[in-house]
Amino acid sequence: MLLVIMSLGATYAATKIQYRDGARDIFVSSSLEFAQYQRHVNDFPQSDTDILIFAKSHTHFNQLQLELLRDFVFNGQLIDGVDIAVSIFSQQVFDRDTGAYKTLIAEDLSSYSDIKQPMRDVRDANLKLTPLINENLNEIVILFSIEDRMSDLDNVSPLIAELEELMESTSVQGNMSLEMTGLPPMSHRIASNLASEQILVSMVGGVLGSLVTLLLFRSILIGALNGVAPTLALLFTLGSFGLLGFEMNVISNTVTILILVLAMADCVHMTHELRKNAAAGMGKHEAIGSMMRSLGPPTILTSLTTIIALASLFYSESEMIRGFSIAGIAGMLIALFSVIVIHPLVYALAWDFGPVQKAMTNKTQLQTGWAHKFGRVTKWLVVRKYAVVAGSAIVSIVLLTQFLPIQTTHQFSEYLHENDPMLVALGQAEEIVGPSQSLDIILRKNGEKTIISEKYLSTLEKIHAALETKFSDQTVVSAINLQRLIRQNNPGATISDLSNVLEQLPARGRDELVGRNGDGFKVSVMISDSPSGQTEALVTQINQSVSELDLGELKAEPVTSLAALAATQSDRMIRELTISFLIAAFACPLLIALWFRQWRYGVAAVLPNILPILVVGAWLMFSGWKLEFTSALALSIAFGVAVDDTIHVLNRLQIKRANYPRSFTVQDLPQIMRHVAPALITTTLVLSVGLIATLFSVMPTVTYFGVLCIVIFILALAADVMILLPMIAVLGLGRSRSE
Repeated sequence: MLLVIMSLGATYAATKIQYRDGARDIFVSSSLEFAQYQRHVNDFPQSDTDILIFAKSHTHFNQLQLELLRDFVFNGQLIDGVDIAVSIFSQQVFDRDTGAYKTLIAEDLSSYSDIKQPMRDVRDANLKLTPLINENLNEIVILFSIEDRMSDLDNVSPLIAELEELMESTSVQGNMSLEMTGLPPMSHRIASNLASEQILVSMVGGVLGSLVTLLLFRSILIGALNGVAPTLALLFTLGSFGLLGFEMNVISNTVTILILVLAMADCVHMTHELRKNAAAGMGKHEAIGSMMRSLGPPTILTSLTTIIALASLFYSESEMIRGFSIAGIAGMLIALFSVIVIHPLVYALAWDFGPVQKAMTNKTQLQTGWAHKFGRVTKWLVVRKYAVVAGSAIVSIVLLTQFLPIQTTHQFSEYLHENDPMLVALGQAEEIVGPSQSLDIILRKNGEKTIISEKYLSTLEKIHAALETKFSDQTVVSAINLQRLIRQNNPGATISDLSNVLEQLPARGRDELVGRNGDGFKVSVMISDSPSGQTEALVTQINQSVSELDLGELKAEPVTSLAALAATQSDRMIRELTISFLIAAFACPLLIALWFRQWRYGVAAVLPNILPILVVGAWLMFSGWKLEFTSALALSIAFGVAVDDTIHVLNRLQIKRANYPRSFTVQDLPQIMRHVAPALITTTLVLSVGLIATLFSVMPTVTYFGVLCIVIFILALAADVMILLPMIAVLGLGRSRSE
């Protein structure tokens, strides 16, 4: 009854989980770079709050389509949270007769004898920063800049929903396609998919893991009973997340499937032992008691090693990764409770049911053949123990040289598949309007009331021109662009004219150029989403170029923006995750040595568990994939999980040596492997097949995480089978205690 009440409470609490994409939150930290970025966000609007609408017609836009698009822009501007809209309909021209600016496209589109004419006028106009329409006049980009407060998922969701409704109506009426893109809708899509994806991946993982258990134990009842504790572990974990206020994001979304498959794997170990006890004729209490005495301690230890791997992530300065660490530890503690308490309780309650007793005492097991084969392999390897250990050490050293120096990379687009409609639309839009991300240099003044003065603008123009010359492949944007446009339309324009135009601009447009306080210039070098290494190199070059210029009385701050922050911080944060792995790699063997009170056990555990990580790490470097947040997390967490197999082997060795202290020798090591091999294979299959569920994820990072973990688990099993017992033999752990 208590479990039922807890389950109902956990189900309700799980509905309170908050979902965020985390694409930008991962860089929240106490670093000076983030503090500078925060100041930048407070003073200047950001390009990462822009929503782009890519509209496309089969042929050039006709009058009806243009009228519908103009209505779409007008209605879109009325949506709460939209700051400003930029489109071909907002393009202006200087009227020399009136000395004022007016919109380039006339209100009455029927006044044009050729509907192509206004579109050509817009494309050829001098007073523009970007064309907004392609040469074939059949693709248009509309930009909606949203208020900073709308970056929050709860606020931006209604805005995006209203825009999507307008897009659908406009598309149907005008027989054209409209696609939304930009960081806000991408983040919204990722976060919106997290809840449904979490349910899907967990269900698929649970079904696949249960199916493997069913096939290996060849009993529907055993398979069902084995799944009770893992299911409750998942439910209680989700409930705790909702209760404690943990957020689900692109990083923490992997916790639930890990908790499920890890709990399932531990339960498989216990069920395997319990079934052996029952088949040997033990009664309920004796069988369950023997199972807990044999596997309770190693189960606790395996959970502790995974907790250590998760705790090592707290070394990161990223608040989101530290949050993932805490959430993972909480989930592991809940999973441990489920395995140690709930799983034995399930069998204690079901034992007296006749079909369950019959299934438990069935001596025919599919894994028996595996056990003898692995025993023979172990015997062959132990005889050649020195060659095996030396060869493994040499291979590890070679792989380490390939893994180091570590190369890192990061892109915002890595959270979506390359054929995602939003990414495709972004690429098409950028072909027209240019790159949508920016690297920003902030130039500040001291003392005077306004920055719009001859001397400051003169300095800004020198800086702007120098950056255009140095970085000719990138577009440079600042108040100088506006000044140039004004002078093209009105050669006699003065500083006063520029001030007047700035005053007439919407607040968003003005703040983009001189800041909300009007005390600085923003110079933006526009870039597309690129690997962080390329962006970081460009940031360094820009900082170097600006430092070599005479800035007069202006002071330049280091390059910042979300793109710059991601490029510079991602490298450091990913390397911190590598250090987290090293912490886990040192702490887990130390814990094993202390737990078993055998320092040799700790030494023996190092090589079999480091080698799989080095294989995967070296391949990532050699293949050019490099180390990302996802792969760095996978290396750390998978290491902590992979140690589980080692612990179960060492636990069986410890039991064997304790039972036969005087007669146990190196020749008995194959018997150790024959005993644990079925459970090791079964749990590795359960873990691997359960994580196949990540292939159903809409986010490539989740799939990538799952694939890397599967590879590491399989390599770890192979390493334990091939290296661990020869290591034990080399260290002399095959002798009896009296020797």
